[in-house]
Amino acid sequence: MEHDAPSQHAPPTAAHDDGAVDDWARDDAEPSHRHEAGPSHVYDAGPSHSHCPEPSHRFGADAAAHPAPPAEGVNGIQSPLQSMELKTNAAAHEDVQMVAEEEEEKKRHLNVVFIGHVDAGKSTAGGQILFLSGQVDDRTIQKYEKEAKDKSRESWYMAYIMDTNEEERLKGKTVEVGRAYFETENTRFTILDAPGHKSYVPNMISGASQADIGVLVISARKGEFETGYERGGQTREHVLLAKTLGVAKLIVVINKMDEPTVQWSKERYDEIEGKMVPFLKSSGYNVKKDVQFLPISGLCGANMKTRMDKSICSWWDGPCLFEVLDRIEVPLRDPRGPVRMPIIDKYKDMGTVVMGKLESGTIREGDSLLVMPNKVCLSYLNSNVKVVGINLDEKKVRRAGPGENVRVKLSGIEEDDIMAGFVLSSVGKTIAVGKVVALPPVGHASFSA
Repeated sequence: MEHDAPSQHAPPTAAHDDGAVDDWARDDAEPSHRHEAGPSHVYDAGPSHSHCPEPSHRFGADAAAHPAPPAEGVNGIQSPLQSMELKTNAAAHEDVQMVAEEEEEKKRHLNVVFIGHVDAGKSTAGGQILFLSGQVDDRTIQKYEKEAKDKSRESWYMAYIMDTNEEERLKGKTVEVGRAYFETENTRFTILDAPGHKSYVPNMISGASQADIGVLVISARKGEFETGYERGGQTREHVLLAKTLGVAKLIVVINKMDEPTVQWSKERYDEIEGKMVPFLKSSGYNVKKDVQFLPISGLCGANMKTRMDKSICSWWDGPCLFEVLDRIEVPLRDPRGPVRMPIIDKYKDMGTVVMGKLESGTIREGDSLLVMPNKVCLSYLNSNVKVVGINLDEKKVRRAGPGENVRVKLSGIEEDDIMAGFVLSSVGKTIAVGKVVALPPVGHASFSA
């Protein structure tokens, strides 16, 4: 869990500006996809019947000339009609669900990993994002505030949104990679909250390997930035690991700018940026195109959803965090390519469930796939696994495309036959498997002159 300093300012409510970040803005020609309820979510009640005459006026004298049929005949007619009506309603409901899924799929998707030194405020910033985007209600926040106050950790309450483990809340350190979801006008995001402590670097690697972009959180508090940046700190190590693991875009947020030792100081912001730019360049990042700096306060939400209020920070004229996230280009993906999903975890839940990021291809319910390498597909070349369920953002879906973090339920394979690092792949286009050659022990090596 990452902590933050108590806030001294209210969240800003500055008017939104449409300014773009040059190298981060998407092409203006690209169509803007919005997730709206749309007509597909509204059931038409049909034409109004207020103009229809009353039954007595409609039938008139004909009612006496044509007496009503027996009750049994009426029931016999109504029964098939009711059955047809139920089937029609069910089909209409299914069509509405399919249209809703198609509308939702129009939104692009990005995986964002929060990295940085321990206590930089990663979990607090992630929790604040979920609160500002409406994923967490006020009652839950009040509950967390009370829980944090009871533990004499008043400034930790926002981090409790991301850190659900009691051990993490007690020690104040994120251990496992936290996972959450939120949406903006154009994009669906998966937040991956990576641990910052050096003891949990393997878990950080697991989170960064699933990400498209990274948010490097740096504490502006006096002494905290220096501790994380100097040799042995996790700021440097996380940047290098993120670049190695394919995180091409990096947002560097200078957090805790509201802290009493900083007070939104431009000098402190420039000092941190001046030290980070050369290191980012040496790590392989193109600072002008792939890196964006901005100041924030994760605890009070300043410069996160809305732009900075000039009364709080007069010198910042740049975008807020949500703007930057919403304008980052989506990496190229191939939905029609062969299925490639590295498995990061697995568990048993009425069947075998595997978790991972779908790097290529599209998975649908009923598909036959291969888990490689595995004794099931190595011993029996025609033995496949079947996709019986797909969960995306805690919701059950019928298909998932590249870039999605998914849970896939499989049949035809046991949990014990799968290990982290295995890959779910297409049957027709499998992954090439090399041959392992045993080398002689070093002590038995021989040399000839």
